[in-house]
Amino acid sequence: MKKTTLILFLFCTTFTIGQNLYNLEFFTQESPPFTLFINGIQQHSVPTTNIRIEGFIQPILKMRMEFSENMSAISKNLYMPDESSEISYQVKNTKKGLKVRVFSMVPIDQAPPISSRPDVMIVPYSTKPVITETTTTTISTGVTPGMNISVNNQNVVENVSLNLGAGNGNVYQETTSTTTTTVGSGNNVYVMEGYNGNIGCDWPIDDANFAEALKTIKSKSFDDAKVSIAKQIIQSNCMFSDQVRDLVSLISFDSSKLDLAKFAYGYTYDIGNYFKVSQALDFSSSVEELNDYISTFRW
Repeated sequence: MKKTTLILFLFCTTFTIGQNLYNLEFFTQESPPFTLFINGIQQHSVPTTNIRIEGFIQPILKMRMEFSENMSAISKNLYMPDESSEISYQVKNTKKGLKVRVFSMVPIDQAPPISSRPDVMIVPYSTKPVITETTTTTISTGVTPGMNISVNNQNVVENVSLNLGAGNGNVYQETTSTTTTTVGSGNNVYVMEGYNGNIGCDWPIDDANFAEALKTIKSKSFDDAKVSIAKQIIQSNCMFSDQVRDLVSLISFDSSKLDLAKFAYGYTYDIGNYFKVSQALDFSSSVEELNDYISTFRW
C-alpha cells in the first residue's frame, strides 16, 4: 500500500511541476469577427476581432475559428513551446484561404504587462461551455379599452404588459423575455459531473460499447494481439482515464502496458485524472517513464 501511494504521489507531483502556462492572443485585420473554440469548447459568447485566452496549460491546442459571415471555419492543431510563453496568432488571408499563423512569441516572464485595451477581449481559458443571456423585446399596438397591468416573474422569464386606452385606439403593449442559454458545446462536448480539469477529447465511449471492447480484448491470448486491438479501439474512440486503466490492466507484461498507456493519453477525455492509469502499471520505473512522456506530449 505504501509503495502504491508513493508512486501515485511522485506521478502527480512531477506532472504538476512540469506544467507550462500559456497566454494566447488571436487577432484578425483581414477577416470578419470570429468565435474561437478550444478543444471543442466555445470560449466567448460574442464574435470579436481580437481575443486573449489566459491560463492555457496543455501541450497542444485544438482550435476552431468560426466567422460571423458565411465563410469556411478554420480548424488547426497548435503546438505549444517547451516553456511558458505569451503567443500571438494572426488570421491571414492567403491564396489558399484564411490561415492562422504565429505572429509573435515571448517567454511569459519576459512579456510586457497587460494594459487595459478596449479592442481586446480578455477571458480565462475555459473547459466548460460559456453562458450567455439573450433578451428579446417585442413592442406592438392594438385596441384594448381600459387599463390592465400584470407581472409574471418565473425565474428566467419576466413578462410585463401595459394596456392603456379607453376605446380610442391609443394602446401601448410591451413584452420583455429574458432567457439564459448554454452555447458553445451543444451535443459535441461531454461534460463530466464533478470534473473541472482539462480535456483531451470531446465525447467518451459509452458503457455498452466499452464493455464490448473489453470482451473483445479479453478473448485474445497474447499481449501483442490485445495491445493491437486495444489501440484500434482507442484510436476510434474517446476514453475516460478509468477506462484506459481497465484496458491497460488486461495486459500481462509491464512494457506492453506502458506502450498502451502512452498511446491512449492522446485519446483520453479527463487527462487531469490520468494518474489513475499508473495504478495498472507494475513498476515505479514505468510510472516515471509515463510521466516523462506526458510532460513532453505532442498530439
